[in-house]
Amino acid sequence: MCNENVGSYLKFVFTDDKSVGLYNNDVGDIYHSIFGAKSEAEGKFVAPLDFMNNFYNKDNLKVLDICYGIGYNTKVLLKKILQTNYQGKVHIDILEYDKNLVTISPFIKDSLFKSFPEISYILTSSLINEIYHNKSLLQLLVSNAQYSKFFEPFYRRLIQKYHLLGYTYYHYKQNNAFLHNIYYHCISQRIKKPYNRFKINDFIIRPYFDDARTTIKALNTQYDIIFLDAFTPAKLPTLWSYEFFKELYRLSAKDCILVTYSNSVAIRHAMSAAGYSAGKLFDKDNRHCGTIASRNKNLIKNPLDDYDIGLMQTKAGIYYRDKNLNSTVQEIIERYCKEKMTSSLQSSSQFIKKYKSEHNNGKI
Repeated sequence: MCNENVGSYLKFVFTDDKSVGLYNNDVGDIYHSIFGAKSEAEGKFVAPLDFMNNFYNKDNLKVLDICYGIGYNTKVLLKKILQTNYQGKVHIDILEYDKNLVTISPFIKDSLFKSFPEISYILTSSLINEIYHNKSLLQLLVSNAQYSKFFEPFYRRLIQKYHLLGYTYYHYKQNNAFLHNIYYHCISQRIKKPYNRFKINDFIIRPYFDDARTTIKALNTQYDIIFLDAFTPAKLPTLWSYEFFKELYRLSAKDCILVTYSNSVAIRHAMSAAGYSAGKLFDKDNRHCGTIASRNKNLIKNPLDDYDIGLMQTKAGIYYRDKNLNSTVQEIIERYCKEKMTSSLQSSSQFIKKYKSEHNNGKI
């Protein structure tokens, strides 16, 4: 998609927490909750990590952000790292098929810029070459009123000056000038305060623009944190198969934590079958809001109970299969539907009815 007009397949909206959300017309699915794109990242992805207890004392933090989009999960994690004055080095690998999204991610109005301009500076520094070469997209951001309101005005002015009007500088000099202006206007005064620690060399962010299945087979890093934020399994089963989770398990450090928004019985079953200990996530209103998984079962605060495990043994627990991690969406869905139709497993409704009759006088 990196050569398409961004307006042809993406719809920008402001969500309830003032951050920008997206809808993909081609896939027919949302990237973020309309109730708050940034808030969703905070509540469903970063808060469950329990960063201070589980990761603050690591010398090197390695993160895999799958389906990065416009980067809210990474941004909110960077916010936590800056807030806590974390002393180690941070390495984030981002997997995203759509290069346009990654290119614009530092400039989105995400309600973080005013308080944490370091975040967009870190991202811009890491993605500067991609930004420089995507001039057609940058032109759209600063010249099209339909989209410009969704981007930070400070960056729009800089983009106009350095990437559209043009300088006589060579490529690397122009990039350095662009980064210098961001640093001087947004960061240099802040880091003079004693509580603010900021070393750009402590952050390495590396993008991969390909099918995530292809990328993970080539990776060998042991990650401490994995964000899985793909489109819903019904829309994109390629990134929710048992085989995909086996690869993620291979890339997981002993105390790695994987988080996702999905509550699906089939997804939890695939995680468990791949070797993970899985558990439930709850929001501030005590509603199910996702799933957490780890090699280390002691890191799971709310493990799956007998009811959850029982559901896995029903037709609802049948998971997607993608043996060589190269099947099409249609092939995976057809295989999945065929297995459900021919399965002799009981239905989830049969299990639930029986479970209710046997436990707590019909209450679960």
